[in-house]
Parts: sequence; C-alpha cells; structure tokens
Amino acid sequence: MKIGVVGNGMIVKRFLEDLKQVEGASAEAICVRSRSREKGEQLAAAYEIGKVYTDYTECLRDGSLDAVYIGIINSEHYEYVKLALEAGKHVICEKPFTVEAWEARELAKLAREKGLFLWEAFKIAYSPVFQSVKEHLTEIGAVKLVQCNYSRVSSRYADYLEGRVLPAFDPELSGGCMYDINLYNLHFTVGLFGRPNALHYYANKGYNGIDTSGVVVMEYDGFQAVLTGAKVSSSPCGCVIQGEQGYIRTEGPASAASSAEINLGNGPVPIAQDEENGTLAGETRAFVAQYENGDYESCYQMLEHSVLVMELLEAAVKDR
Repeated sequence: MKIGVVGNGMIVKRFLEDLKQVEGASAEAICVRSRSREKGEQLAAAYEIGKVYTDYTECLRDGSLDAVYIGIINSEHYEYVKLALEAGKHVICEKPFTVEAWEARELAKLAREKGLFLWEAFKIAYSPVFQSVKEHLTEIGAVKLVQCNYSRVSSRYADYLEGRVLPAFDPELSGGCMYDINLYNLHFTVGLFGRPNALHYYANKGYNGIDTSGVVVMEYDGFQAVLTGAKVSSSPCGCVIQGEQGYIRTEGPASAASSAEINLGNGPVPIAQDEENGTLAGETRAFVAQYENGDYESCYQMLEHSVLVMELLEAAVKDR
C-alpha cells in the first residue's frame, strides 16, 4: 500500500518511524502547507519519501498513491478525509475520527458507497493486550466496576501556562482532554461493553474554557465505568475491571497498555504482553492486511465502533 502522508507534526513523525516496521506499506509522498514546505522536505529526506506536495488537491490526484494518512489538527479531519474519499483514496485518519458525530456518520457512509477503506488510527483495538482482556472477561464473573486512568502532562502545557494557546488546548480547534486523552479510555470501555445507558462528563477547565482534565461516568446495566483523563497532571495509568469472581488489570494508558493480568483470588496471573506498546506499527499492519485481503467487512465493523465513540465523545464534550 503506497501512502501519501498529510501533515508534519509529532504524530506524523511517529507514523513514519513506525511505518519502517510494516511490510507491504510505504510512504511515497508527503503533503504540507506552503509555509511548512521546508519541514516537509526535511521529513522527506529523513524517511526517503520521493514527493513533497504543498497542494492537497494535487496530492490526491497522484495516481500512484493508494491511500492517504491524515495527521493534522482535529478540526480539519472531516474535510480532508471527505476530499480523499471523493478522490478515490483509501484513508487512515488519526484520532479523534472527527469533531462531531454527524461527520463520522457521513464519512462512514461515503466510504461504503465508494467501496473504500477508511480507518481511524487508534491502537487499542489492534493491541494483543486488549484482545486478551476481551477473551478473559467472562472469567471474572458479573462486572461491577470499571476504572480507567490516563493522566500525563501535555508537552504543550508549559506554553499554555504562559498564555500561548496551541491546538492541543484550543477549544476552537477541538483540543482538550476529552478529544486528546480520555478518548482512549472511551475506546477501551466501549470496545468491551458497547453503548452505555447514560454518560456524564465532569470537567476541570482552564482559563480559556478548555477541559484540562476530567472524569467521565458511564452507566451500564449493573455497573458504572469511571474514565479519568488529564493533560495537566500525571499519575500511574491503567484500567481495572472488577467482577464478582475477580479482576483484570492493565498496565499503562489505554492507548499503549504494556501488559494485563487476571486475579481470580489466588494472586495475579499474566495474560498478555505487548512488546510494541506505544507504537503505531500494530494498527498499521492490521490496515495493510485488510487492504491486501480485501477485508472490507472488518474495516466497516470498526467504522461502526468509531461512529459510536464519536457519538459518545460529542455528548461528553457538550456536557463539559
């Protein structure tokens, strides 16, 4: 799969670095804004990318590209993905998939109509840790409580404290803790238990109204799920699922859990380890495999999950 990469930020650099580990995929072009051409050329040189575009439309006209990877600010995901699908390109879009739920529904519908792959790039669903948690979930009996915590100080927080509001802390650009951090907890929990009966978001806000941290409480039949996220403070991260017969605990943030264990009363027993936790290689391998095998069914199933998460994310943001 020949990919055109759109953007030049930190996540793009991570994608390009991890793409080296993925067979069957290569970055053949990079598209940046005109003012960022020098950065684009530097990335092209560093990762042996043959073409640099500063016009997105021109990039989409490149017949040698099978797909595009969208790694730009959240607020522009919908427009860029839609243009790519209309141009007949498969799309890998960084999380959050979109800003509003209707955008996600429209893009999913368009991808199906065009017969194209559309993937939201979130690592959780493709992690061996997450898959193992799903496989062992029934062993702990009826679930009674779920707790997820992903808290880390943002690399942009120092700028924010000094009055420089970058996209990660800009509500006008769909920044904030819910879109950036707690979204992973949402993906994890919804991936295991589906749509909750109710959702409430209790946010701590910064001086410009952005949610800098907060707690989501989701009500399910018989239990509550409490999802904690923070961009302005750090603590040990992980998820705990408590059942009547025991518990399952994951180590590390939901986006990059390194291991999982189960305890049924006789002490913790390891059930999963992910040597690639934190990289984008696993999800990209899954995308390439679906592409090579023509597995649209798996892709569209995950699209339904992404749409559901966007509906819940939208509800949470409106509640903050």
